[in-house]
Amino acid sequence: MKTSFDEYLRYDDLARTLHALAQEYPALCRVESVGRSVEGREIWLVELTNTETGPAAEKPAFWVDGNTHAGEVTGSMAALYLIEHLLGNYGSDDLVTRLLDTQTFYVLPRLSPDGAERYLTTPHTLRSNPRPWPEPEPEPGLQPEDVDGDGHVLQMRVEDEHGEWRVSDGDARLMVPRAPDESGGTYYRLYKEGTFKDYDGFEKKIARPFHGLDMNRQYPYRWREDADQGGAGPYPLSEPESRAHVDALLARKNVFSIHSHHTFCGAILRPYSDRDDKEMPDHDLAVYKAIGDRGTEITGYPNISVYHDFRYEEDKFITGAFDDWAFDYYGVFAFTIEFWSLAKAAGVEVKNFIEFFREPPEEASLKMLAWNDRELNGSGFSPWTPFDHPQLGRVEVGGWKTKFTHQNPPPKYLRAECEKLARFALAHASTAPRLEAGLQIEELGPGVRRLELRVENTGYLPTNITRVAADKKLVKPVKASVKLPEGATLVTGEPEADLGHLAGRSALVGGGWKGPAFFQGLPSDHAGRHVWVVRGEGPVEVEVRSERAGVVRLEG
Repeated sequence: MKTSFDEYLRYDDLARTLHALAQEYPALCRVESVGRSVEGREIWLVELTNTETGPAAEKPAFWVDGNTHAGEVTGSMAALYLIEHLLGNYGSDDLVTRLLDTQTFYVLPRLSPDGAERYLTTPHTLRSNPRPWPEPEPEPGLQPEDVDGDGHVLQMRVEDEHGEWRVSDGDARLMVPRAPDESGGTYYRLYKEGTFKDYDGFEKKIARPFHGLDMNRQYPYRWREDADQGGAGPYPLSEPESRAHVDALLARKNVFSIHSHHTFCGAILRPYSDRDDKEMPDHDLAVYKAIGDRGTEITGYPNISVYHDFRYEEDKFITGAFDDWAFDYYGVFAFTIEFWSLAKAAGVEVKNFIEFFREPPEEASLKMLAWNDRELNGSGFSPWTPFDHPQLGRVEVGGWKTKFTHQNPPPKYLRAECEKLARFALAHASTAPRLEAGLQIEELGPGVRRLELRVENTGYLPTNITRVAADKKLVKPVKASVKLPEGATLVTGEPEADLGHLAGRSALVGGGWKGPAFFQGLPSDHAGRHVWVVRGEGPVEVEVRSERAGVVRLEG
């Protein structure tokens, strides 16, 4: 079966599609639940590998997840696109075939199924799941609501001579801030469309979101309490969805890298969120930049640091984020992929993402409105329409329909976003550590053999993946074990040998001189060996095992 990727699937349709794919490709695809959401929906994980070349757990694995945030439904569709691309091209595409033969993909399309369902079926938006937080009841103040019944929660503008906003000279739909010294014109107050709870006819409070949990502040990386970082919840992994996320990864030690799908702005984000690049090991920073730059070549998305380039406030840092936890506590390279940029689609160059979204330049906003008119026939923006508000009296309701203009691409642009990020995922997956091994056997005398095992990591990443993982001992070293036939004994060598970690081609990145004219060479840390002397007849079995580089078996 094939998905059209010109619409956003609801939960039941997405689940049916995943299970249909598992039935269609039983040797390549398996679906399992890794937990249940707040409202009891299964959180589905798809396992992809050619089971005829070995079990999933014995191969290096690439992890992709989407829809941590309820409204970021592009992420789940892009995850589904990757699944269908891998299955549909196995056997005809050399790269896809090699990857599924030698590696595993774990894909969790929709981490927040409840939140996404609410987002897709109601006018409302929310951050993650629909559990009330931080209070069990809505607070006094403005509550978002589709007051005019058009199916969207937009904005309300109220004419007020002391208002902060005015109509743009460039387009009557656009509201722009009133200049500090400006007077003598028509001015407005702007509010989210809705009604005021406990309104006294005078004070217009702005209530905190009723569904205020942010699961990307929930992870046990330097977690801070909700009073210090809004949305963090009562304690780390308090939500069944974030708990299932971490538990599923901890149960799969073979994952070596991660893409976590989010929206919006069109960027490839990397850790740390709360620390300067100088605090990251040189090797890890260099690899993050090298892989991220490859992503930029493929997608056009810039590769940036959250700490240096994506902070919401200059003096405050994000903690509790999933990619930080995956890198610093789980020991893998994790990127947060922010899909889609309306600004870029409209021809606007954005240098500072946070500053742009906080206060977009008028010229940029005009270009985005023009793009809406040109590409969407104006459907992405609702014109200001008079409405008799039950509390405020005469207002006008209108503004951007943000769900599928700003936050997610309009459906006709969805496939293109999915396609280029799938290519980046395959490129990143190709950096896996890869074990190759050989066994040399020498007869030393009657019934006595010398076995020399040589193991090489031919992949880009080392078997420990990150320097952080090596320093914190998050990944076990490569082990080689020998199984003797009945009656045979070891003369020399241990039944299980520790080969340490084997470097990959990424050893070249980082510090040092890399110009060929001055390059001194690298030590052979990518290879290891072990020798056994065996007394006795019969076949000997050797197994080489790495948590994140897979398993190789030999016989001699």
